[in-house]
Amino acid sequence: MMGGESQKVLTGKIKAKVPMLINASAICILLLPVLLIKLLVSGEILASMAAQPINIITVFIILAIIAAASLLVIISRFFSSLEIINSHATMLASGELNISDIRMENTKGLHVLTRAFNDMKSNLLRFIEMTKGNVIVLSDSIDKLSKSIEMSYKGNEHIAMNINLVAEKAQEQLKIVNKTIESINGISTRVEAIAASIANIEDYVEDNVKITKAGTEHMDKFYEQLNIISENMNNTHKFFENLNSEIKEITEVSEFIIKISEQLKLLGINASVEASKAGEFSKGFTVVANEINQLAAKTKEGIARIRSIVESIIKGSGIVSESIGRSVSSFNESKETFNTVKEFFHTINSQSTMLNEGMRDIYTEISQINNFTKETSARGEALHSASNEISSKTQEIAAVTEEELAELEEIKQNTQKLNNMLTNIQNLTRKFRTSIMPVAQSSPRKLKIALLAPADHAFWLSVRQGVLYAQKELADKNAHVEYFGFPPGYTQDDFMEALNNCIKEGYDGFAAPGFFGDSFPVFNRLSSKGIPVISFNHDFPRDVKRLAYYGPDTYQQGVEAAKLMYNALNGKGNVLVARRESGTGTGIHEHRSKGFEDQLKNYRGMKVVGHVAVEDTFETVYSAVKEFLSRNKDVDGIFVAGGGPTGAARAIVEAGLKGRTKVVCFDHDKDIFNAIRDGIIYAAIGQDPFGQGHDPIIYIFNYLVAGQKPPRDHIPTRFDIVDQNNVDDILES
Repeated sequence: MMGGESQKVLTGKIKAKVPMLINASAICILLLPVLLIKLLVSGEILASMAAQPINIITVFIILAIIAAASLLVIISRFFSSLEIINSHATMLASGELNISDIRMENTKGLHVLTRAFNDMKSNLLRFIEMTKGNVIVLSDSIDKLSKSIEMSYKGNEHIAMNINLVAEKAQEQLKIVNKTIESINGISTRVEAIAASIANIEDYVEDNVKITKAGTEHMDKFYEQLNIISENMNNTHKFFENLNSEIKEITEVSEFIIKISEQLKLLGINASVEASKAGEFSKGFTVVANEINQLAAKTKEGIARIRSIVESIIKGSGIVSESIGRSVSSFNESKETFNTVKEFFHTINSQSTMLNEGMRDIYTEISQINNFTKETSARGEALHSASNEISSKTQEIAAVTEEELAELEEIKQNTQKLNNMLTNIQNLTRKFRTSIMPVAQSSPRKLKIALLAPADHAFWLSVRQGVLYAQKELADKNAHVEYFGFPPGYTQDDFMEALNNCIKEGYDGFAAPGFFGDSFPVFNRLSSKGIPVISFNHDFPRDVKRLAYYGPDTYQQGVEAAKLMYNALNGKGNVLVARRESGTGTGIHEHRSKGFEDQLKNYRGMKVVGHVAVEDTFETVYSAVKEFLSRNKDVDGIFVAGGGPTGAARAIVEAGLKGRTKVVCFDHDKDIFNAIRDGIIYAAIGQDPFGQGHDPIIYIFNYLVAGQKPPRDHIPTRFDIVDQNNVDDILES
């Protein structure tokens, strides 16, 4: 940025150069008479004059005429050059800065003054444009600061209003904290008592577990004994059943014996009958018969008694057997009941174990609760202390808040002053016409204007700065300006998507470069509907309607580049052309290359020795140029028709051609400026990116609001050339 001191230095340089130029012209005028006098006073000339006076006079007159003619030509060129500089100076003095550099070939004899004027104009332009950029940044910052201050002011007012309430609440908080601490202490005491009780219960449960476990073991043993008794009772029952069977067999034998005794009785009776018949001879037989009868009677009686006893035994055995059967059945039922009891004991034992574990867990949790309660109590005390401190500091905060409110009010006033100063700076920059100005009236309705452009290079970032400044200028004129920038890697689809979205949202005007073929019918349709469209940087095809084209004359740019290449190579050398062959932006490369090569044909010592296809990137330019130089080092100059010229500079260095091969290119950025200072890039032609972003927006606004059409179909941008003569000033600014 060029400050007041820099301007003074530059003005001093110009004032110093003007007398030198005037003196140089005066010296040229004075040298002619001196030369003539010297010729006249030389001996040979005087002798010749004596011999042939008429011829000498004629020669003298001819020489005088030639000298006068030469002097007139020199004076004419001088004043013509001076007039060119004067006309530019007049425009500059009137505030018109949107002019191209003065060409050196148009101001012969005044190159130093021309260069000084161009430098002054460029520095002033950069100062104004950087000031405009700073106005945007400062304006945004002031807006944000104002909003922040306003919010802070309201917030502090709110704080001031509520600080006393905070103090009251702090006192209430103290009371609540005291009560809370008391409650926590009571809880802590109760928790400790619960913990002690649970410890006792835990001991009891552990004893109960042991007893239950022992009882379970005894029940298991008793159950085994019951099984043995049950088995024995079953065996006894079977024994009685067998005994009953055997007794029944005895009864059957008794009945058999009774039958035999009856038969013996019948036999005795028969014997007695027969003995009575035999008389004396049958006495012995009668005795036997009587004995048999008696035996039969006794046998019958004995059997009857045995039968009676056996029946009694059978009856008693049946009762015993029935009793034993009922006992077995009852014992089996008792056994099942006892088995259930045993399972209950096992369940009780298992649950007692679980209860014991649960009690242990509860005891652990209670212990932790007790610890937490103690910690909470300690924190409550700390909170109590903090609340006391908060209460004591509240009044201090209230006082500080009041002071802050006063300070914020002062800052607010200073911000307003800064905003006013910024407005004054903006008004001051408007005195220097670096771009088109918006009309005074505001739009009766809300206007929406869109500018769509890439955002992948320093050039396009400068375009964005111009858009933002136009946005700032139109902010209070009921117009909304939107910048749509596409980052590296964008595609035509991204551009078309943004364009279609703008159309759906009802934008009233559009500015865009003529890069994307898919957009041509869309812009043509918009123009046919009366929606203004301005192309910039690169024009649409002729069959696409638009309000105007704002941008460089790319063919003439190529012509100027050829002139710069001629100067760089002192009128003799081989030149390589690096240009795009297809894709987005091909037309710019094509027109620049054509203008360059057409102009180069006018110089006998200059010729194009090759072409390389590149994109607008450092990498593609570097690769293509490096590959060409590896095959042919007889290259004195490289013309880069688009982006990425520092790639060519790097290829030159790596090929060992630094100091010999020069580059002429377009656009301005820090890397290009450094390459110019290093002597690799000879010159870079600028094309007013700030204006390309700003002016199309303002032209569209003026057309929509006041019906003002652009002054011509093609509004050319100015040429700004940076070379060795002014690059240091730019890098230092």
